[in-house]
Amino acid sequence: MLLKTQKIKPPAGVVIRYNSKGEATSFQLTFTYKGVLCREKVPFIPNKQGLKSAGFFLGQIKNEIAHNTFDYAKHFPKSNKVKLFTTTPNDARVVEYMDLYIARGIDRGLEKSTITGYQKAKNGLKTLWDCKISELESIDVVKLIEKSTVSRKTLSNRISFLRCCLARAVIDKLIKSNPVQNIRIEEYLPKINNIDSRGAHKDVYPFTPQEKAKIIHKSSGTIRAIVSLVFNTGIRSSEWVALKKTDVCLKTKQISIFDAIVDGAVKGTKTKAGRRNIPISEDVCDLLALEMKKHDSEYLFLNSQQRVWNQDSFRKHRWKSLLDSCGVKYRYPYQMRHTFASKLISEGVNHWKISKLMGHSSPNTLYQHYGNFIDEYEREHNT
Repeated sequence: MLLKTQKIKPPAGVVIRYNSKGEATSFQLTFTYKGVLCREKVPFIPNKQGLKSAGFFLGQIKNEIAHNTFDYAKHFPKSNKVKLFTTTPNDARVVEYMDLYIARGIDRGLEKSTITGYQKAKNGLKTLWDCKISELESIDVVKLIEKSTVSRKTLSNRISFLRCCLARAVIDKLIKSNPVQNIRIEEYLPKINNIDSRGAHKDVYPFTPQEKAKIIHKSSGTIRAIVSLVFNTGIRSSEWVALKKTDVCLKTKQISIFDAIVDGAVKGTKTKAGRRNIPISEDVCDLLALEMKKHDSEYLFLNSQQRVWNQDSFRKHRWKSLLDSCGVKYRYPYQMRHTFASKLISEGVNHWKISKLMGHSSPNTLYQHYGNFIDEYEREHNT
């Protein structure tokens, strides 16, 4: 007799699948192997005896895993995971351990943006995919670094991902040591001096008051509200796209930062300091009040398709054309944040207060990026 919905409780790790009539159709086993959560269908008749057999079989699998005798291909020859687990020290390839690391991340419940980052790193290392792990040497990775044309941050992410993937191969005794373990990209790339001849950090290129006025004046509607807000608060692009109407208090004239949207996923701020309240001007209050009346969405800013903004889309399709129309030299939207910080420094605002408004835990980042602005202010006011 087939099992009925809610009639019997299966043992841990055994899932009963039912049809629309509430009748059991099959059993699925859930277990962890080599750090990966596995789910496999088993061909037992969905009755009481079949349920006992499924539970016994699961126990057998767990026992074999514990004694390192489990053969995935033997028990589940048609499974998509067979290729993932049936490698030997001689034929295991780098891409297989990349997939294993990503699968483990998904099973651990990592953020969508983190998994996306892993996928990007994997795609950026295609030249190593078919390389046998047992034959991969440190010099192969060094050559990849030296030939790279991507940013240092992207390259660092790729090498870090590869290092983590191969760490599992060491655990599985496919290799004795990780060929990426002691590699640091800085040792194989030309030294970059981020400080120019005037002592200014090259990454910091704030807009002048005249340029800022042009940008705000030339913009309109939602775009004006966005750029006015960012110039006025210094919030990150990932933060303004995640702003909700409830994060805005028109009465007290402030916004509250709780979330960020990265790679389409909503996540909390990176650090505790990232959660903060920031005052806004009367003009910005008026602009935000108008935005709140435009739609019924919980989010503050929507694009022309009535969807939450994508920060890259904003930069490519709105920001660039806005600067062109103003005759202002192109800089990334992040320079609005730098403009906010440099303005406060020039006004003599306390460094700890600026750091708090920027979402930093201490002024150290402020000193690192804006040291020349701080020195200039001190020279002007100490003479």
